[in-house]
Amino acid sequence: MYYSIEEQENAILEIQRILRELDNLDTGLARVRVSGVYDDDTRQAVRAVQKKYSLPETGIVDHTTWQILQAVIKAQREAAALARAVYILPRTAEYTLTPGIRDDVVYVIQHLLNVVGQEYGVDYALPFTGVYDEATENAVKDFQRRNLLEASGSLDPATFNRLATEYERINSYNE
Repeated sequence: MYYSIEEQENAILEIQRILRELDNLDTGLARVRVSGVYDDDTRQAVRAVQKKYSLPETGIVDHTTWQILQAVIKAQREAAALARAVYILPRTAEYTLTPGIRDDVVYVIQHLLNVVGQEYGVDYALPFTGVYDEATENAVKDFQRRNLLEASGSLDPATFNRLATEYERINSYNE
């Protein structure tokens, strides 16, 4: 298989980027310049990876070394990533939680309202019942008024998104 000079340079750049990122995460590798030139520093870093993963220490990125580099960088990135967000309401514009509903998502709403209420200097003191009761409805109305939303007391996607945004803002202070 033959590669153009540009393809070779791009492959070397990718190898060097991965080696550089791995070095930033694990100081056991030699520092590599991302230059597109397969220099001695790149060979040394490849040898260090090969040694670490019990591969023949050739300094050449063969198929097995490339697979190891890909797997290791993927695992490192996943380990360093923030927790994935989960959207808990159905993704329809017309979905709305209204008083009287009993649902597990109401537990989450009650928690979010309690946390955001404390930030606003309001103690909603919502017990975690999972029931969209009058106290939850009143807390939602208050939250809506404070955020210039229609104070219907029902939790529509716009209200939920604003509540989630406020909750995330508050939690970012704690990092």
